[in-house]
This record gives sequence, C-alpha cells and structure tokens, in this order.
Amino acid sequence: MRIVEGKGGYRLVFKKAERESYRIDDMKKRVVIYYKDKPPKTIKLAKIVFNIMREIDEIYVSKSNYSKYILYAVALADKDFSLKSEKEEKGEKVLYIKGIDSKRIAEDRAMIDAEIYAREIANTPPNIATPEWMVERAKELAKDYKLDIEILDRKRMQELGMNMFLAVNQGSDKGAYLVILKYTPKRPKMRVVVVGKGLCFDTGGLSLKPPKHMYTMHMDKSGAAVVMGVIKGVAELKPNIEVWGVLALTENSADAHSIQPGAVVKAYNGKTVEIPHTDAEGRLVLGDTLAYLYKNYKFDYAITVATLTGAANIALGRYVTALLGNNIRLIQHIIRAGDTEGEKLWNLPLFPEYSELIRSSIADIRNIGGWEGEAGTIVGAKFIENFVNGKNWAHLDIASRMIDHEFHKDVARAPNTRTLIRLVLELDKSGKYTKRK
Repeated sequence: MRIVEGKGGYRLVFKKAERESYRIDDMKKRVVIYYKDKPPKTIKLAKIVFNIMREIDEIYVSKSNYSKYILYAVALADKDFSLKSEKEEKGEKVLYIKGIDSKRIAEDRAMIDAEIYAREIANTPPNIATPEWMVERAKELAKDYKLDIEILDRKRMQELGMNMFLAVNQGSDKGAYLVILKYTPKRPKMRVVVVGKGLCFDTGGLSLKPPKHMYTMHMDKSGAAVVMGVIKGVAELKPNIEVWGVLALTENSADAHSIQPGAVVKAYNGKTVEIPHTDAEGRLVLGDTLAYLYKNYKFDYAITVATLTGAANIALGRYVTALLGNNIRLIQHIIRAGDTEGEKLWNLPLFPEYSELIRSSIADIRNIGGWEGEAGTIVGAKFIENFVNGKNWAHLDIASRMIDHEFHKDVARAPNTRTLIRLVLELDKSGKYTKRK
C-alpha cells in the first residue's frame, strides 16, 4: 500500500440515503458510500471500503473525509495472507489524500502495520512457525528496532523450577522458550509488561481436541503474535513508556512423554497444581511466566493476552474480547483504548467465590473448574490470578476473536493489537515520570 499526497484514482464521497450501500461509478471515477444517519467512522466503514478496494486499486479521500478506518481497509485489501504458489495478480493499493496530516497518518499506519505483522505471525502454519521460528522472529525484531532481548530456554526453566510451563512442553520434540523483548526510551514514565501465550500448536495433549477444533490451533500463538505486533508498533511510535513484550513459547503435543490428566506439578512460585485437563494448558504457561516476572522484576502494569478459553465465544461471541483483572483503572484504560480503535472489550468479574471452582482435593489448586465448563473464561483468569503478585494486572481472553470473520475470512485476526498500542500511547499522555531500577 502506498499513501500519496494529492488527488488520483476514484474519489470517495458520502451521500445520505434510505439504506446503506455503495456504488462504484467508473465513468466519473467516483465511489459513493450511501448512509442513513451519518457517515460511518467505525469498523463498519472499514468493511465497506475493504469490499470497494477488492474491485479498484486507487482511491482518493479528502482531508475532511479521512478516517483511520479507511486506511485500515486499504491496507488489509492490499494484503494476501495465503501461501499459494500462484497468486492472483493485482495492482498495489494506493490511497490519495490531499492536505495530508503526516503525523496523524504516520501514527495510524504504524498501528495498522503492527496489526498486519501480528496477523502474519499468527497465521503462519505450525510446520513453519515452531517455537524456534518464533524465537528467530523475536531476534529479528530486536535487531531491527534496537531492543534488548532476554531468552530462557528449556534447560534454564528446569533449573528455575518452571514445572507448569514444562509440563505443557514435555510431549513435544520442540523447545520451550520465554522471550522478553524490551523497548526502553530514555526517560520512561512507567514500565508496562505485556505477556502473550505462544502455543505454536495445541493438540490438547492427552486430553485430545476433536479434529475440527485442532485444525486452527496454529493460531493458538495469537497472544504472542499480538505482543510482537505491539512491540513493533511501540518501537516505531516511540512513546515515553517502557514496554516489555514477553513471549511464552512452546507446543502442546501428545505422545508417551505427555503430562497425564491428573498429574500434580509444583509451579515456579511453589504452589502445587493438579492438571485434570491437559487442554487447559495456556494458563499453566502464563502462570509460571507471571510468577517469574513478578519475582524478578518491577513494573507498573502487567497484561496477559491469550486465546485462553473456548468459553469466551459462548459468553461474548466473535465481536467482543473478554477482559478481566484486579486493577479497575487499568481495565478502564484498556476499554477506552479499544473504543478508540473500534475493538470492543467487556469486563467480566473475578469475585473471590470463583476460587472455589478451582479448589483441588490433592493440590493447592487445579487447572479447570467443573467438567461442565461453568464460568470457563472467569475460571481461566482466576487460575492465572494465583500467580499475580500485585494489584496491577489485566487479562485479555482473545479466543472468541481469534479468527477473522469480516475481512480475510478464516485467517488469524490478531485482535486488540491496536488496542494495546493505543493504551501505551494514552498512558504516555497521562502518566508521570517515575524512578525505576
């Protein structure tokens, strides 16, 4: 996609009508979007423009009609996420804008490019995107944006006693890695840690998934992909907020070495954990990761991002991300950032009573609630809360929004990448400088 100062291509105009639609006028080189109440400046506009850009390659938007959702649609229309050997030939998409606000465009584009990058990572098939492949992509990010990077491998995790994380990994012939990418400005106002679940493939372990559910489990690394996109966007926009992107990378495979349902392991923070269900693995990986971070580092906010529970789809469906946590101010910040980016989030409760659902008779806690799936999304977050050591944590369960149903159908969506970048930008505006070691 190219952005050009000036006029060219089909001119985009808005007209009021009884029903919403659009028309491409080839004779007048014009695209008309009809609307009922007012011109859409939401994700609805992006869907309309995306369909338009499937038919034409160049569009002109006046400064008064410009919206980041138009830019978003043009960028997505220009992208082909497939790996086909023979792709349909098409011209590069071009967006013309007269009187362009270069700073605004640069911010919008950095956020959109970050999401598309995250989508590419999340959508890469499992035979390619192994944990080792993800580590190499993280190293490339660190090199390209001059970030500090820290990597713990399986041997180091064994030495540290990260036994929940390793329980998930032990059926795989691939490695387990904890990668920390650090964006550090000269005068950071605060430190925000964003942790992504990176299950490069999830069979469910010995609690094996049905084939139709396993088919998309290369997207179970979407949390880590989102975090990589966030770090890319933040590194380009350079806010005065220190941001760490933490990737919890492994596979959940099924073989003779896999952890057995009913096994009990000791977590990094010393808690004993019963594992009745090996397909509730993301919370095990995130639990040890958070326990390690809280013990060894200081930060103002911690945010986990994961395709954690199928229950999120039952609770909220494909349009909304489930949001939970123990810091209401952070939760409110995230919801506002999502509203700004057209990504809806809904706060679910973490009342103390839910702890009863993960009480174990033989260990401190268990990794699932009841077998009927009662409050599944809340239970998943409630488990993770056991490894949080501070009132500064929020959790995004992006499972229900993992797959794109609106633009590139049936590919990974990497939801809330832009939301979290927007959050950092807003924290930069409102935050005060603090001293930190």
